[in-house]
Amino acid sequence: MSGFEIFNWFIFSIFALFGCAVFIAYLKSDSIIKPERTPLNILPEHFSLAYESIQLTAGDGVFLKGWFIPSVKGESDKTIIICHGRGSNKGEILRDTHFLAEEGYNLFYFDFRASGESKGLVSTLGYLETKDFKAAYEFLKKYKSEEAKHIGLLGLSMGSAVAIYEASKNKDIKCLVAENAFYSFTRVIANWSWLRMKMPYWPLVPITLFFVRMKLKVDPDFYSPRYNIGGVVNPILFINAEHDDLVPIKDGKKLFNKCSSEKKELWIVPGAAHAKCAEVSGENYRKKIKNFFNDNL
Repeated sequence: MSGFEIFNWFIFSIFALFGCAVFIAYLKSDSIIKPERTPLNILPEHFSLAYESIQLTAGDGVFLKGWFIPSVKGESDKTIIICHGRGSNKGEILRDTHFLAEEGYNLFYFDFRASGESKGLVSTLGYLETKDFKAAYEFLKKYKSEEAKHIGLLGLSMGSAVAIYEASKNKDIKCLVAENAFYSFTRVIANWSWLRMKMPYWPLVPITLFFVRMKLKVDPDFYSPRYNIGGVVNPILFINAEHDDLVPIKDGKKLFNKCSSEKKELWIVPGAAHAKCAEVSGENYRKKIKNFFNDNL
């Protein structure tokens, strides 16, 4: 084989490998924006809680479902909106937060689009989910105005990103708990791609992110906590897991340092992995969150 033929085969191989990378990245971009639904197996009645089933419609027409759980202690004008993470649902986060109803708070849970009982196929880790949150917030203000005179937020992972975005824009929100809040969309997707999907960063992750942005017709990174945490002046409790591979502690500390609130706290849960702080810490988790809302809501 001549040197010219070897060169041609080399160029062909490069283009073939690049073409394979592009094809794989295109397929992987769908798995990022179209998560598998986790079955809704945990309900308020499992904790002997009365509740009202709620139907919502986001601003772009997506049908959502939620629960309004009144305070166990009787009438209350304090409501906590609780936002679950990607690939989860309202039942899973209810399991870890239902105790707040026994502390005198009304609780409002809803499934983000493409999760639980809500419609929709696409998840954006914050961008479209802000429309879902707005529908929940407006429902409370319109139909539960007496019960929601004072509103606090609790978010987990993607839910934290949405809570931070909303708290930076809405000064009527009294306080928020941000658990496992990622620093940026790009960084958490890169971590997830490498750790969960075994995709090498170069060249697959940048190409995958290109296709994600192309399919969404927007850059979701601008809705990331890194761009919004500076606008949060409300009391805020950051909760990070010691062994979180998706959201390293250094990212949590960056958000904490950029936060403008004069009343902020960072709690690192020993031994916990991503979204496992409540499971690992147990009573300490419940006490920490209860005390935060008692002090600030």
